Amino acid sequence: MNKILPVDKLEIGMEVVAVDKSWLETNILFHRFRIQTKDDIQKLRDNGIKNVTITLPGPATATSPHPANSDTLPVDDDRDIPEIREMEVLPLPTLREWNALHDKTIAVLSKSFEDIRMGSALDVTPLRSQVIETLEMLVKDPRKNSFLVTLSEIDDESYVHSTNTMILSMGLAAQSGVAKEDLPKWGLAALLHDIGKALIPLEILKKPGKLAPHEWDTMKRHPKFGHSILSKSKDDIVRGICTTVAMEHHERKGGGGYPYGLDLPDLDPVTRSLMVLDIYEALTAGRIYRSPLSPAKTLAYLLEKELHRLDPRAIANLVQMVGIYPVGSFVELADGRVAMVSAYENADTNSGEVRLLVLYSSPGKPLPEPAKLTLPAIDRTRVRQTFHPRELGLSPSDVARHLEESSEGHRH
Repeated sequence: MNKILPVDKLEIGMEVVAVDKSWLETNILFHRFRIQTKDDIQKLRDNGIKNVTITLPGPATATSPHPANSDTLPVDDDRDIPEIREMEVLPLPTLREWNALHDKTIAVLSKSFEDIRMGSALDVTPLRSQVIETLEMLVKDPRKNSFLVTLSEIDDESYVHSTNTMILSMGLAAQSGVAKEDLPKWGLAALLHDIGKALIPLEILKKPGKLAPHEWDTMKRHPKFGHSILSKSKDDIVRGICTTVAMEHHERKGGGGYPYGLDLPDLDPVTRSLMVLDIYEALTAGRIYRSPLSPAKTLAYLLEKELHRLDPRAIANLVQMVGIYPVGSFVELADGRVAMVSAYENADTNSGEVRLLVLYSSPGKPLPEPAKLTLPAIDRTRVRQTFHPRELGLSPSDVARHLEESSEGHRH
C-alpha cells in the first residue's frame, strides 16, 4: 500500500512513488525512486517538495518493531504531520500503452519521410509531440525499455530504427546526467538522424541483399541529404543539434567514417553517444539482410569490434543503461533451461534479485506451461548463451504476451 509522508520524515531505504509537484516543476527526472542517501532527501527539499507518497513494505517480520497489521509509519510523533491531500500515483505504463505510443511515433515519422519525398517541407511539430509523449512515458516508468526494440510488428526498418533510437537516446541522456530540459533535444536528434534516407531511392533503401558499390555510394549520401533537409527548418533545435547529428552520425574515430572523415574530438557529444545507439539498435533489431542479435551478443560485438572506432565512454554508458541481460532477454541457464528475463529487484541498475519466466526445458523443447523462477542474481556463471526471440521462433506478440504473463502474481 501507499502512504503520504512529509519529506522531513523520510528515511534511507524508503521507496518514493510520487511527489507533490508536477514533473515540470522540479529538476528531478524520475518521481519513482528509492531513498539511498541523505542527499536524496535534501534534493527533494531543494525542489520545494513538502510531501511524498511512499510504498509501505509488506507484512512486518519478526524483527520489525511495528505490528503486521499496523497502518502507521515509523515516525517519532504523528502529531506534527499536517493534513495532507491525496496525491495521484500514476500506474506504470502497460506494454499495450508503450506499443501504442511506439506505433504512433512510427506512423508520424513515416508521414514525415513521405512528405519530404513529395517535396514538402518538414513539419517538426508532430515529431516533437511524439518525443515529449515518449519522454513523459519514460518518466512514469524508469524501468529500462530496451526490450521495445524486439516488440514492433512493423517491419519498415527506417522508421522503427529511428523510433527505437529515440527511446534509447533519452534514457541514455538521463542516465548520463544530461539536464532535463535538454532530453527532448536528444530525442528529436535521434528521431531525425536518418531523415536524409527519405531522398534515397526506395529500391536501394529496401534492397534485401548487399548493396553494389554504386548503390553504397548513393546510400552514403544520406547524412548530407539530412543536413540539407534539416538546415532549412525554422526550428532552432532542428537547425542546430538535429542537423549536426544527422551530418555526423556515420563519422568514426581516426577519421574512418563518412561523409567528411572527421575524428571523434571534432564531433558533438550527442553524436558520439547516438552513433553507439545507432549500431546497438540496428544489431538488436536486425535487418532484412541480417538476423538480429541478442543484447548480450550486441554489447560483446561493440566491445570487441567497434571499441576502436567509437567513444568508449558512450559504450560504457550504454552497457550501464541496458545491462548485459535487460528485461526481455532470453537466456539459456546452466541447467539447460531457456528463460526470459522479466524483472530485476533494482530496475534502475538491472541488478539484484532477478525474475525469469522459464519457457523451454532446453533449446527447442518448449514447456507445456511457462514456469516462474527467481534467482538471487544473474551473470555469466549462470548463463550459457543468449538468444534473440526470433532464434526461438517467437514473434513480437509472443514476447509481449510473455512479459505480461511474467508480471502477474510472480512467485518462486
